[in-house]
Amino acid sequence: EKSLTAQILHTYETRLFPSADSIEVKRTFIEKFATILVTEFPGWEVDIHVFGSSVNGLGTSRSDVDICLTTEHRELEDIFLLNKVLRKHNMRTYCIPRARVPIVKIWDPELRIASDINVNNTIALHNTRMLQTFVAVDGRVRPFVLAIKHWTKCRDINDAAFGGTLSSYTWVNLAIHFLQTRDPPILPVLHPRAHSLNAEKCMALGEVDLSFNDNIGELREFGRANLESLGFLLYAFFRTYAYEFDYRTQVVSLRNGCYLTKAQKGWDTGRPSRIFCIEEPFSTWLNLGHSANTIAVEGIRREFQRA
Repeated sequence: EKSLTAQILHTYETRLFPSADSIEVKRTFIEKFATILVTEFPGWEVDIHVFGSSVNGLGTSRSDVDICLTTEHRELEDIFLLNKVLRKHNMRTYCIPRARVPIVKIWDPELRIASDINVNNTIALHNTRMLQTFVAVDGRVRPFVLAIKHWTKCRDINDAAFGGTLSSYTWVNLAIHFLQTRDPPILPVLHPRAHSLNAEKCMALGEVDLSFNDNIGELREFGRANLESLGFLLYAFFRTYAYEFDYRTQVVSLRNGCYLTKAQKGWDTGRPSRIFCIEEPFSTWLNLGHSANTIAVEGIRREFQRA
């Protein structure tokens, strides 16, 4: 246990913690991207919001820059327009127009940095603030989650878009939820127990309950009664999803800080009944595990067992 804890901390400090150079490169890229927008869309009000791992405390030197553009110029929501503009400025791009959130993936060959860009998907900004809050609560959160992200990258199980596994955001939700369900818990439940809006109504109207407790002063050191080390937590995380979690009947719910049943969610028939179910904490009708089919889920479970 001590040895594993030491390995996690060594990897975190030497390989995962973002370097000053990587932070500067990301800042330069954002400035460059802002200049492109001003040049190509003069007079348009387009705000750039960086979200995700670059700002939530769970990024590394190699993390992409996730950007959400907000604008009243709805024509920019056509990501092919944005794609065309970026290519004019020697960016290598790839569009994913049919994703739940359409994005343009960018590679800047000059700065050697990747970026995913969406337009007007502001829920991502609240997700980022939520994760920032969790990271600030307990000193174990950041190295623990980064160790899991590092493991998923090494084992090629962190690509929802092209690899048919789970996204990085999904893995972070899984790790945070695990820390909520320790005895005693390391992380609190931030969201109201009852979703203030009916799930079916939310889905129909596109409305989402964005409220949660982000009072860091009140929440810090919430998990001080739990004395488990990073090494033990990592072992217990692997054990939980290798042998204890019931993939057939259970749903991971970060919003509730517990496991729900698929029957409770109405996910006990059709495709959801056969795959990994992880509830999105804001858009609760969404399953973050939908990208992994039954074969992929079995492969992920074998990776937990191997680990």
